[in-house]
Amino acid sequence: MRDIFDTHVHASDMDCTSDEIVRSMDSNGIRMQCMIAPMPTAGQREEMKAMPAKERMEGRRQFWSKTGRQANDYIARIASEKPDRIIALAFCDSISPDAPAELERAINKGCKGLKLFNIGHYPWDERCFPLYEKAEELGVPILFHSGILGDARNSRFHRPAEYEIVKMWPKLKVILAHIGWPWTDEAIATAGMCSRFAKIRQIHLDLTPGAPLDWREEATKKAIDYLPDYVLIFGTDGKSVGEMQGRVLRQQDYIFNKLRVSEELRHKIYWQNAMEFWGLDV
Repeated sequence: MRDIFDTHVHASDMDCTSDEIVRSMDSNGIRMQCMIAPMPTAGQREEMKAMPAKERMEGRRQFWSKTGRQANDYIARIASEKPDRIIALAFCDSISPDAPAELERAINKGCKGLKLFNIGHYPWDERCFPLYEKAEELGVPILFHSGILGDARNSRFHRPAEYEIVKMWPKLKVILAHIGWPWTDEAIATAGMCSRFAKIRQIHLDLTPGAPLDWREEATKKAIDYLPDYVLIFGTDGKSVGEMQGRVLRQQDYIFNKLRVSEELRHKIYWQNAMEFWGLDV
């Protein structure tokens, strides 16, 4: 199997077994992956679709308050059963006063990182600061959603440049997902300014889809030309089981072939950068 690390996979619900997940990874050519606690569950997502658009953000917060701890426990258990294949990412409501304690509890259960989605607030909202401080204290990396949502929730809270706030915690490592689509230039600039001016390996970008293939090719070329070679990390935005991971991997291979990306750089993007980011043995 190739050295492919998918750093952005969503647990669809809390019903898949670790064996089922690993079989799906094998069929899609994925050697290792990060899995995000289901937020919300499959049933809750269906309820959200039926809500008026203005209620969906708060609906997500209310659903998480009911099942969040259970979801973090589930993903920690799944990863503990397959430690050589799965890394667990907890999820917290970042403005909740309880978020720092829940993060520490989830880490003690076995989670290795944190996924954050701004539920109707900006990443620089001061209510988020205690969670960032706790993540830095614990050495816990954060995968942030960045970019457009497209489902009637407001995307303005997820523009890449808004995440410059993380420079207040220089030991905090973060990934901005989806190359910030459609603000890909902004995402590349945000990551690039961090490495050039702060001189630290702090802000990374994952290559998960969002953008159509042609735009992903253009954004990938710009990112490779402009950014240090440790910044880009492969991800698919796949689910617990299914064919999406394999499809996205084939698309990424296609883009790399068109751009004549070297084998050395492919290895860094597909494997080495993620291993280093998550603090694993390369």
